[in-house]
Amino acid sequence: MSDSWKPVSYVQLISLLTHNESQLEETALLTWHAIRLPAAELWQQHPWGNEGCGFWVVAVAGRHCLYYNDITEGFAIGHFDRWGHISNYQKSDSSLNTALSKLLQPAAIEATA
Repeated sequence: MSDSWKPVSYVQLISLLTHNESQLEETALLTWHAIRLPAAELWQQHPWGNEGCGFWVVAVAGRHCLYYNDITEGFAIGHFDRWGHISNYQKSDSSLNTALSKLLQPAAIEATA
């Protein structure tokens, strides 16, 4: 990682989410409201999340989570076996809308498991 990289703060994340939510179409917005967490949670992911103390998980669907990857500055889909720990790393610069679309595609889900 770059020497200038800093993990995204909760306040910055909320700002990003607010902007991304405003871009969602009605169907995606309904899905978002169904799966989003009441408050983003910082989950562990080793080794990529170590330096920033993890990644902010913003939604959960089954055993998959939607998180903000502040290294690549995008939303990604992860798999988890236990709450609070992302099992896999997704390098993604996707918008919330794109990540939600991927989450709804069974083939994309299979790739994250």
